[in-house]
Amino acid sequence: MFSRLKSVVVVFLVLCFSMANGAGRDTSVVCKVLHHGWTDTKQLIVSPLKWDAGQWAVAGGVTAATAALIAWGDQPVYNFSNTVHNPFFDAVAPWFEPAEDIYPMVAMSGLLLHGILAKNNYNLETSLIAGESYLMTFMISRLCKYSAGRERPNNHGTTNPHQWDGPFFKGNSFISGHTSAAFSVASVFAYRYRETTWVPVVSYTMATLCGLQRIYNNKHWASDVLMGAAVGTATGLFLCHQWEKSPIKFYPVVTKEYSQLTLIIPIR
Repeated sequence: MFSRLKSVVVVFLVLCFSMANGAGRDTSVVCKVLHHGWTDTKQLIVSPLKWDAGQWAVAGGVTAATAALIAWGDQPVYNFSNTVHNPFFDAVAPWFEPAEDIYPMVAMSGLLLHGILAKNNYNLETSLIAGESYLMTFMISRLCKYSAGRERPNNHGTTNPHQWDGPFFKGNSFISGHTSAAFSVASVFAYRYRETTWVPVVSYTMATLCGLQRIYNNKHWASDVLMGAAVGTATGLFLCHQWEKSPIKFYPVVTKEYSQLTLIIPIR
């Protein structure tokens, strides 16, 4: 998991320093992008204080569904998933695990490249939002894992969904990092390109299959996957709305003599 984080950080830093280089090595560009991310992080932390009744209802529903799975559903789902194993599913399942890292990286890199070469600010901005969502979700999932200390299915010989050892123990099942990461990027793509029908369908389908694969391979309980999907989706949608409030606009300029990327952040 940490290697995947390093990959995202490297891509993000390369982007920032490339922008700085294109803008005449103006490090203020990098600082502004990082400051935007820091502001988003603080707003995400305090966002529950600003939720309306509908948002609290959704959060309460997801929490209740997760609690119900933990109490009554995780063991039956685990038992069922182990009855449907067959050579076909065993061969297909590994193809959906990269929906957590490789597929999103390819998509984000492609959008970034197209945004720069085609001077398409929307795609460039979307790649930044997706990268920021991935990083934030990673930090949230690690905090949950270290705090809960829940044992994975079949980890250390256990198939007990109610084994929670608490902070600093080896258990790291809750929440599913793969699922939360997949949904953190899928939700951004689905929202930003929602007018193109197939994009939300493909994005959420791939993320869902990633979560199901974690259950099928006995890597996570169903409740881990459900809450991971909720956290990733909520983070991605939150950041999309934040960027709509305070967008960063890029204007690439490429000539034979030089390349430049101008950044504009509205001051309100």
